[in-house]
Amino acid sequence: MEHVRHRHREQHFTLMRQPANANSWESNPRLELSRELEETRRELAREKSLTKRFLKEEQETRRKLEEAKQKLARKVKWNELSVAKEQDIQDEFESLKRTCDPESMHTFEIATEVRNSMKRTMKKELHHEFEQVRVAYSINQEHFNQKIQFEKRNQAALQQELEQLRAPRPSSLSLGSEQRDSLQEQRESEDMELLAAESLMQRMSKKIQSVKNRKKSPQPSKCRPHLTLISC
Repeated sequence: MEHVRHRHREQHFTLMRQPANANSWESNPRLELSRELEETRRELAREKSLTKRFLKEEQETRRKLEEAKQKLARKVKWNELSVAKEQDIQDEFESLKRTCDPESMHTFEIATEVRNSMKRTMKKELHHEFEQVRVAYSINQEHFNQKIQFEKRNQAALQQELEQLRAPRPSSLSLGSEQRDSLQEQRESEDMELLAAESLMQRMSKKIQSVKNRKKSPQPSKCRPHLTLISC
């Protein structure tokens, strides 16, 4: 009799444990899916933060390039004014040649040569500064392109992970529609930011090319080749 009661107790305990085991089996996939979803959200947030930082760095580079462009424009304008001034000095020189004695003419020629030397020095400095801006822009552009490619690869990996999370599970569990929509919106937002960054980089390239073309364009001058003066 005691043996029968013992067997009944074991059967009762077995029945009591079965629902708990079933619930545990059912909850484990949910917990795993929840952890994967949370990890994906954190990864998306991190990628978004990195993209914002890259855009901020790109804006700072754009500001510096704009300052350099304005500086070059001021120097080009100043050079144009010096060309006009050079013509006035040339006319004055021709007038002095007709009225001054040889000793005075020699002094004037020395002063002219000094001005020519100063102008050549200024041109070299202008060219050197332009090359520095061009090299800095090339380096920043290459660095920024590498960052964009890195972000694209991360976006592709996140998209693949998101598709895997959407795939059917053995437990017939799936992401809720709100969760899927949230992840999709985050991914689309990241894509739009990357496209905006690429468009901004292209506009910067066009501006730099415009500065280069302006620098290379010949300046009109009516002066003689052997006299190139920068100021009086």
